[in-house]
Amino acid sequence: MNKTMKITLDGIDISKLFYSVTNIKRNIGSNWVNTTSPRLQGAEFLYNALGSKTISFDYIIDGVFFEEINAKKELLAKYLNVKEPVPLIFNDEPNKVWYVVPDGEQSFEQATGTITFLVPKGYAESVYTKVLNNDNSGGENGTIINNADHSVSVLINNNGTLPIYPTIKVTPTSETGYLAFVRQNGILEIGNPDEADTTTAKSQKLVCDFKTKSDFETNFVPDTSWTTSWPTNLDGMPLNSTIAWKDDGIRIGAMAQSSLWNAGVLRYEVPKDDLGNYVKDWHANFNTLYIQKNLEQCCRFQIHFADENKQPLACFEIYKGGIGENATLNFWLIGGDKKLKLFKNHTFSATTGKPDKNGSPLFAASHGGQAIVKQGNKISFYWRAMAETYLMDGVPASTKLAYVYVVIGKRRYYQMLADTSLRSFKLMNLNNEYTVDIPNKYQPEDEIKVDMEKSKITVNDLGANSDYITGSEFFSIPPGASQRLDIVYSNFTTSPPKVEIKWKERIL
Repeated sequence: MNKTMKITLDGIDISKLFYSVTNIKRNIGSNWVNTTSPRLQGAEFLYNALGSKTISFDYIIDGVFFEEINAKKELLAKYLNVKEPVPLIFNDEPNKVWYVVPDGEQSFEQATGTITFLVPKGYAESVYTKVLNNDNSGGENGTIINNADHSVSVLINNNGTLPIYPTIKVTPTSETGYLAFVRQNGILEIGNPDEADTTTAKSQKLVCDFKTKSDFETNFVPDTSWTTSWPTNLDGMPLNSTIAWKDDGIRIGAMAQSSLWNAGVLRYEVPKDDLGNYVKDWHANFNTLYIQKNLEQCCRFQIHFADENKQPLACFEIYKGGIGENATLNFWLIGGDKKLKLFKNHTFSATTGKPDKNGSPLFAASHGGQAIVKQGNKISFYWRAMAETYLMDGVPASTKLAYVYVVIGKRRYYQMLADTSLRSFKLMNLNNEYTVDIPNKYQPEDEIKVDMEKSKITVNDLGANSDYITGSEFFSIPPGASQRLDIVYSNFTTSPPKVEIKWKERIL
């Protein structure tokens, strides 16, 4: 009757060939190989390493007749004829597997013999692969903790007697450009720690294009905080009157008569761009009507372009102060002593809207188009299609346009110029900054695997060792409970990844 324990070699139950198995030798631990350096007396210890080990046992072939014994002997020889290590499991330790090759001469006499195996690694492994993931977290294999900063802490229970080299699979749930696996004894980094999630691009963008009553009434609103218009060579006008949409554009409404000049004001706040900034470089187009019907009419028409502190960067003004035909187009720039400074002025006929007797109309019903452009620290006005440019003195090129003011005023005791209106206003952002998403290196649902034992990185099953950051290292997890591993990634990542860790315990 067969009296042997079950022994499996490469999945084959070889114990069925034996009547008995005795003298099983599985020595404690492995062979320790010590390296020393000779000294005058004795030797200096340098280091030691685990070497290979051997496993052997004696057996008796099960059988009575030579024919039966020889057949089983030949079958055993067939099973032992392997070219690389194969798993060997003894029934008394069913959770251990040794990877072995036959070693040396396998003795055999009549029905008895001895088998010797070499274990090149010198240790056994657990039969079953340990798996720790988000679904079984908190069980016997360990715990996965999602931290408030979206990093992940993993506590691994290594119940073996040697360090393990796990395979770590990370599946991002949001984009990241970088991953780091951090242990007390090492760190492995992949990707690019400096990779950004977004970048800034620039383009030209239409900010506004106002032409209708609804456009102007919605966007140009009264400003009670500004009580006097910005001074030029003349004092600022009291803003004690009202202007509003009428007929074809913004015109004078109710006009006070309390001061030498009286005026009304409307303000437009320029929308910020995608990054929350006002417009830095811009092109303003607007259409004005300025025609008198008799020589006693007057009007001051101004458009102020102001920064975030409501300080004008430039001012466009049409001015006629008293009796006569001539009016002036004035370009004002940033000045000093709380005044705007005259940059350029041009004379034209307020009766005909022409610069001279033979010229074409400037501010007639079918004309009146004007433009002002800011690029960097340059501001350009246009007179008869020619640019007149100045450099902003003492103001950074990055100064932004935040407000546009329309001021219309009249001198006391004089008639208001018959046709004065702002009929359209268009603003183009010449340097519109907006956010562009960067498709990061590791996308949601990518499978990033790090095999610590083979020093191998894959992304979606494709080799990715090029992602490895020089100076980091593949590492092991020592034996013991709650061995900590931290997984961190780009600071813009918004949710923790899914994590799965697989390993086989190693036993001396």
